[in-house]
Amino acid sequence: MEKIINYLCILGCLFSISSCGTVSSVVSMAANAGVSSKGFTASVDDSYIKAKIISKISTINISNLIDVKVSVSLGDVLLTGYTNNQINRLKLVEQVSKTDGVKKVYNEIIINPSVSLKERTEDTLFRSRLMTRLLFKSGINSNNYSLDVVGGNVYLIGLAENLDEKNNIESFLSKMNDIPKLVTIINLRTYRE
Repeated sequence: MEKIINYLCILGCLFSISSCGTVSSVVSMAANAGVSSKGFTASVDDSYIKAKIISKISTINISNLIDVKVSVSLGDVLLTGYTNNQINRLKLVEQVSKTDGVKKVYNEIIINPSVSLKERTEDTLFRSRLMTRLLFKSGINSNNYSLDVVGGNVYLIGLAENLDEKNNIESFLSKMNDIPKLVTIINLRTYRE
């Protein structure tokens, strides 16, 4: 019952904002959740966990928190990006691991106190190119995955419909010459139900 109330509160807050952009984002999230192998409920659960994580880590006094990305798939959390030092990195992991609903934390945060705008832009553009490649690759449901690029390295978390899809996406990405390091965290639907 508490879960249903939480869903209704989240949806109520989102719909109470009158921006067309917000409404289209909610519709987009719902459509993606319907197409994803996780289904609507698990997608909403992951979005709720992500919101709790972002809320919790935003209270930490870290100057470059904007350089950290949180991805959630069935309660597994992938942290990517940059932080100033090891202490901040540990603080982030500690706070995320204490969040309700988090099953496992994958820490891929790189310690780099001075990431240039050029490096961030290159990563963002590379991520967009990779997502486009995945979108048009047959046998891969790109809605099942969250992808991030940090320093040219590629991090992917998600849920494969079956072993063939898992092998297909890992093989597809590992054959790309422009990916220096590939980290995949892919669960199979049959094992996580």
